[in-house]
Amino acid sequence: MTPIELPYVTIYYEDPVMIYIYKRKTYLGVPELKEVVTIATNLSKGKPYVTFSDVRSSIDMTEQAKKFLADPGNMPLFRGAAILVTTTLYSYAVNFALYFNKKTYPIKAFVTEEKAMEWLRALPLNAKITV
Repeated sequence: MTPIELPYVTIYYEDPVMIYIYKRKTYLGVPELKEVVTIATNLSKGKPYVTFSDVRSSIDMTEQAKKFLADPGNMPLFRGAAILVTTTLYSYAVNFALYFNKKTYPIKAFVTEEKAMEWLRALPLNAKITV
């Protein structure tokens, strides 16, 4: 599929995986997140999807953006996320933090795209996320 280029991310869709390759030193706010959710809804044609986010280029987000992501009602078709990070140590730290900060949907950090995609493709898309 043809990528969608935005100033802060390149988006691909490989059913059922939405792929986000974030650009260097991206800072995300609620408007950017709403934009990528709208694009994901359109690309998936209204079907549930999972996301693969390459954040190795260093991204940050506002506190409002973090709250937006924590509310499953803002992403009704979203079913889980794999995050690609730079090092194994960083993936351990992220996964440790995620373990104690229970999410409504599955999220896991990886250092290889292959393992991330394998994990994502095993997630159930038909599971309802409760709000």
